[in-house]
Amino acid sequence: MKELPMKPFSRKIFQIQRWSINDGEGIRSTVFLKGCPLRCKWCANPESWNFNPEVLFFRERCSGCGQCAHVCDTDAITIENNAIGLDRARCCSCGKCCDVCPTDARKKIGSTVTVEDVLRVIKRDAIFYRESGGGVTFSGGEPFAQPEFLRQLVAACNRIGIDTAVETSGWFEWEQVKDIFEILDSVFVDIKHIDDEVHKRLTGVSNSRILENIILLSQIHPQIIIRVPLIEGVNTDENNISRMCEFLRQNARVAGIELLPYHDFGESKYSAVGAACQTFTTPDATKIAEIKKIITDYGIGIVDFK
Repeated sequence: MKELPMKPFSRKIFQIQRWSINDGEGIRSTVFLKGCPLRCKWCANPESWNFNPEVLFFRERCSGCGQCAHVCDTDAITIENNAIGLDRARCCSCGKCCDVCPTDARKKIGSTVTVEDVLRVIKRDAIFYRESGGGVTFSGGEPFAQPEFLRQLVAACNRIGIDTAVETSGWFEWEQVKDIFEILDSVFVDIKHIDDEVHKRLTGVSNSRILENIILLSQIHPQIIIRVPLIEGVNTDENNISRMCEFLRQNARVAGIELLPYHDFGESKYSAVGAACQTFTTPDATKIAEIKKIITDYGIGIVDFK
């Protein structure tokens, strides 16, 4: 196993989710790194976009008590017509308002941690990783947007025998991160839409780099799983699915495709981070079955970790 160089390093995460069963084989801990270059309109974690810590304000929970305004040092808490708000331009994300809020209307997201901080958490469940065939999955945000931190996290897990996986949008500079892929056990990479113009409209970036990275990745890694978020009326049509499968059959070797039907769990967080929310629809069971048939007809397997 190739060993990567180490030096003390710290960066931003926004959550470590223990006992995850949907982010790879077995029982896993999922480490969510903060920051993402994409702006997918259906993203379940809009709090992952910003690289810096931030305060989420769930206005519907606010009782209007005003305790947050009394502790704010930057005058970021606004009170107008008896309604309390948050001026994000002034907010320094210190979290004082979150500490005094009696209704959890304010929540600080994001913290600076070291590799050792993360290891202390994930080591707690090492016995369950071994017994279930699980491990640690690095997600986001976009984990490769913090390449040095990710490099050290993966290397540290390897040294103590913990299986590693990564969930990525595929948007990264290949030469800067190729060495990380060489020591990862599994890779999940998204294809959100095969059409470049549609992809730009939905995510804010072109898919050309993503598709090229999938080709390059398939040349060095045997355990690539393509993830497809299924959004009715957006990317569930036969033409899109067939073109994606044709691209993979001609250009890449993958272990299979995992289908992720859209869910609305993240919608309440959009206003909390000050972003506009767009409503999408989950495809029904019939449509999902049709999509699975198209994929398997191309000789590509379906992966399901549920």
